[in-house]
Amino acid sequence: MKKILSILFSVSISVLSSFGQVSNIQSIINEGVALHDSAQYQKAIEKFKLALKINPNSTLALYEISLSYLELKDYENASKFSTQVINSNDKNLSVGAYAVKSEALAGMKQIDNAITLLQEGLIKNGDSYLLHFNIALNYYKKGNTDKTLEHVSRAIELDKTNSGAFLLNAYALRDKGYWVRSIYSFQLFLLLEPDSKRSKNAFEEMLQTMLVNPATEIPVERSFIQQQLMRDTVSRAPQETPPLSPVDGLNRDAIYNAIKRSMDSLKAAKKETDTYLLFTEVNRSILNALQKEKEQGALRSSSFWTFDFPFFKSILDSNHYDTYCRYISVSYFPESLQWWENNKADAKSFIHWFENGEDNSND
Repeated sequence: MKKILSILFSVSISVLSSFGQVSNIQSIINEGVALHDSAQYQKAIEKFKLALKINPNSTLALYEISLSYLELKDYENASKFSTQVINSNDKNLSVGAYAVKSEALAGMKQIDNAITLLQEGLIKNGDSYLLHFNIALNYYKKGNTDKTLEHVSRAIELDKTNSGAFLLNAYALRDKGYWVRSIYSFQLFLLLEPDSKRSKNAFEEMLQTMLVNPATEIPVERSFIQQQLMRDTVSRAPQETPPLSPVDGLNRDAIYNAIKRSMDSLKAAKKETDTYLLFTEVNRSILNALQKEKEQGALRSSSFWTFDFPFFKSILDSNHYDTYCRYISVSYFPESLQWWENNKADAKSFIHWFENGEDNSND
């Protein structure tokens, strides 16, 4: 009996010790994640290494250390540790590890290898927003607009809550010459991310696409890609007139003429110096022209006609159009930010309408 109790006691001590070890590793990893999130990447790596000393097979520690090395642009180590996660077949971390390793490979200028790796990730893990987005991003770096659009479109189908995919989609659409569709991909991005540095740049490029602002000799700085590489792979020379031939059933010449009429009307009223007013009225004229196109039987099978256009037309037809325009332009116009600070009730009503599809007039 005493022998049995002794064995049970030993087993209990072993189990408690193992549980304590796991708990300790998790605590150390949490400390490392906090350091990573505060941009203290080297200190985070030290924490993750400590966790790996306790358990060299901790896939979470391996994954987190790969992320920190990636932030430090230590691509060799980012690739090394993410590879260990991939080889572990940890289903919870597999997609993220493929994304990290692909970024590391791209950072080492092995873009084709990065694409091949991500395609392997799709086979292994099935459809994934992150994997499709990263494939699109690498094709974008190569200057392959068609493949960029193919994979970023699939990423958006899988998850419409990530702003980056809409921004990349807007860039690719504009580079392809699909300038009307790109305008509303820019706006979808700005709805999700209205107030970052890249939001300001995106708004400026959108204004140029809408012909509100003139195109500049030096292209607007874009996210995702080094400026010099962008110039080498994608030609975006200023154009006085965008492509006007019909595409996807859309009469772009009619949209262009609607913009010109709107601009001419505002200039006749001597209001051409108010860029914000130009933006709101040109955007209105484009949406109304698109409505006419739809009524005349424009091709309506694409996601632009089934999702983008109906969504933005509903905003135009609501009581929140002006508030919406202020919302997506807060990074660009200081007066829009001031408007939001001075009109909190209207802002709250717009957000309620946007999230719930109905007005919140009783609040």
